[in-house]
Amino acid sequence: MNKRWAYSMLLCLLVCRRGAAEFAFENVRNLARDLMAQPFMTASNELIQPLLKLNYEEYRAIQFNHNKALWHGQGLPFELEFFLPGDGHKQVVALHEIDGNEVRDIVFDAKFFNLGTNGLVLPANLGYAGFRILQPVAGFVEVAVFLDASYFRMIGLGQNYGTSGRGLALNTVGDETEEFPVFQQFWIRRPRQNEHEITVYALMDSRSIVGAFRFIIRPGMATVAVVKAALFPRREVKEFGVAPLTSMFLSGKNGHPPFSDFRPEVHDADGLLIQNGRGEWIWRPLEAGKMTRVNSYRDEHPKGFGLMQRERDFERYQDLVAGYQRRPSVWVRPVGDWGEGSIELVQLASDQEFFDNIVAFWRPTAPPPVGQALDVAYELHWTTNSPATMELGYVRATRIGRTAGKPSHLRFVIEFGGAEVESVPNKENLAANIEYGAGAEPVTHDLFKNEFNQTWRLVIEIVEPRQALDLGACLKKSGRPITEKWNYTWQP
Repeated sequence: MNKRWAYSMLLCLLVCRRGAAEFAFENVRNLARDLMAQPFMTASNELIQPLLKLNYEEYRAIQFNHNKALWHGQGLPFELEFFLPGDGHKQVVALHEIDGNEVRDIVFDAKFFNLGTNGLVLPANLGYAGFRILQPVAGFVEVAVFLDASYFRMIGLGQNYGTSGRGLALNTVGDETEEFPVFQQFWIRRPRQNEHEITVYALMDSRSIVGAFRFIIRPGMATVAVVKAALFPRREVKEFGVAPLTSMFLSGKNGHPPFSDFRPEVHDADGLLIQNGRGEWIWRPLEAGKMTRVNSYRDEHPKGFGLMQRERDFERYQDLVAGYQRRPSVWVRPVGDWGEGSIELVQLASDQEFFDNIVAFWRPTAPPPVGQALDVAYELHWTTNSPATMELGYVRATRIGRTAGKPSHLRFVIEFGGAEVESVPNKENLAANIEYGAGAEPVTHDLFKNEFNQTWRLVIEIVEPRQALDLGACLKKSGRPITEKWNYTWQP
């Protein structure tokens, strides 16, 4: 056990004896506050070095014995299984079980694993890299995974893992190197029979921020996690991202797939959806690019944002293994008043399917001062449904090309769907409200009814700009907006 672990666990023993009889969020909050006053110590564990040399296939050969899951066979609604460090999983975490008024360590046991063909001898005190939560119904149904840094993923019934959540984003697009805080300890409350939720507490540490987290996870067709966090800065942070989501976009409707790829689309999410403090819905399609792109949406009292996977048709992916059509959208709904700030969208250049190149988060205008806590709460919805109202029209597709015979002209084709939009028979009372950014040279625009699927297509033609240009558009019926606002930044 390294010094960082030993110190924080000693603090845990002291803090847990201070308060109420039953372990609660305040115990972790007090632990984080005390840890903030101590210098940051980098984690190190020489025991995991042989495991880190395993390649992807060798690590995948290691299997956890389902019969050794925590709470297995006890008639409880959840079970826990554990991960070994190895391959890209470079950390070891401390795990604890809360059982009524008692808190006890979840002790590592090498016999819980089938190592396959790997000729390894696991040390008795190795430790786990993370854990997964399962429901023992119809076999084993996964609910959530906490593994690596402060990453976690959840799914609802019938979904595949896709977009990830994180505890915090630090210096994601700034001049400084991005910092990745780490969940170093977890406390998982033993569920009671017939309970429909499970509670996980986590202690996060990094050079700049210490944090306490509580996740109340409610699985179902859509899995909802109610998150409460207290964040304590050790030092000033320039870029401070709350409720960060991380995803992958390689190709979609607005860009051709690589020539070597037979699949029309490859992505875990295809757009950023925002409901701002004014109640306006904004859709920003994701894109593949050759440079880092950052968009910032200023707001006050945001109602929600998320990375959405809108395309649910297998024919658009043609991938029998990845199952992108079953990957969830993740929606962040603030609890309480988040004040002033901005929703940041970061898109990194990538040509790798297994590299997360999309990040979205809330950036407060005023991060907490050093030594003071920022308390924040929100819900995370892992769903295949849209959080927007059913009446509101939405963007089904964004396609971009050049005008035939005029290569200097760009053509944006935006397809709007939804019940009210599709019920409009003609253009008599329908109009496009288009916002052209500074420096735009509009050529023309028009609306077309798509008789094949009843959607409406808005075609915007402009002269290709020599610098970044923002565009926005929505459809109005008799002067009233009936669709979300499409937003796009053209980057030469």
